[in-house]
Amino acid sequence: MSPYHMRSDKKYRRRRALVVFLSALCIIALSMAAYLIIKMDKGTGDSTKSTAGLTGENSGAAASDTSYTTAQASGSTTTAPTTGAEANIVETKAHGALPRVGTAAKSGRMDELEKLISDYTSKLPGKYGVTFIDLATGETVNINDKTEYIAASTSKLPINVLLYKKIEAGEINPEDKLVYKQEDLEYGTGSIIGTPFGTEYSVRETSKLSIQKSDNCGVNMLIRLLDIENVRNYIDEVGGQVHYGKTHRSCPYDMAQIAQDLYKLYLNNEEVYGELLSYMETTDWHDRIDAKLPKEVKVAHKIGNQTTTRNDVGIVFATHPYVLSVMNDNVNIDAATKAIAELSKKIYDFEEEYAKETK
Repeated sequence: MSPYHMRSDKKYRRRRALVVFLSALCIIALSMAAYLIIKMDKGTGDSTKSTAGLTGENSGAAASDTSYTTAQASGSTTTAPTTGAEANIVETKAHGALPRVGTAAKSGRMDELEKLISDYTSKLPGKYGVTFIDLATGETVNINDKTEYIAASTSKLPINVLLYKKIEAGEINPEDKLVYKQEDLEYGTGSIIGTPFGTEYSVRETSKLSIQKSDNCGVNMLIRLLDIENVRNYIDEVGGQVHYGKTHRSCPYDMAQIAQDLYKLYLNNEEVYGELLSYMETTDWHDRIDAKLPKEVKVAHKIGNQTTTRNDVGIVFATHPYVLSVMNDNVNIDAATKAIAELSKKIYDFEEEYAKETK
């Protein structure tokens, strides 16, 4: 082999080595670039995931309230999302700061309250059923509360709550007119019965009369508007245990669920449901749940009367707001009226004692 060929061969080997070296550098550079891109993408994804968690899963009830406010044309009590303990309290114009249901620390004293109620009602003539719900803690007391009783005019409560749900949804205009017809005639309480058939009342006015005056003709006009089957379905949907059929029977548990639902609805939309609560607070009857309570304590309630029945169900806006639902049967009506008032005061005093300790 000539010396030239040997020199040339060495020259080409050096070139090949240089090419291999440069190729290796390119591969390393590309690999590093790819690694950095992947790492950046992962970081961005984690950041997005973290943000989604803050605005979705971890925001709890506040996120729900925000979407509710946007969806409802009538406006909501809560207008901005809150977190932590603040999300459990709703500021209302009419009742101040109110807790969401079941958000306060439990008292652990419901056995004591159950004994108090049971000891008292067991000594009364007739049959009594009671449901108590501490709306702050979510604790309950239930005594003979799923036994059937004559609902009487307490049935006007679910009828009106359903009405206001439909008003809120925009399905019913409260200013629309209802015509008093002969088929609406029902003797008993109320003022519509004294007006001629064909008299017009707004939906709002009819509702007010059915609550404040317990107007029987007025509530029949509302039933005609709503359809009684829709009322029955609503009671069932909130957990009713006694189907409200043609016998017009219900139970303390079912009426308490309606009152609790009204409280929840009110916290989400004071503008709509505050009107209904105001009717219930200014009813003509103040001889039962609210009879012996301090005057400053607001009570939104609906009574029911029959020949051997005295019922009452309502929301007591105490330190811990609570629902009290009392029904009875085969009682002396005067004695039963006084008994409900006395029982209500005993429950209020007991509840205030532990509520102030945990406030």
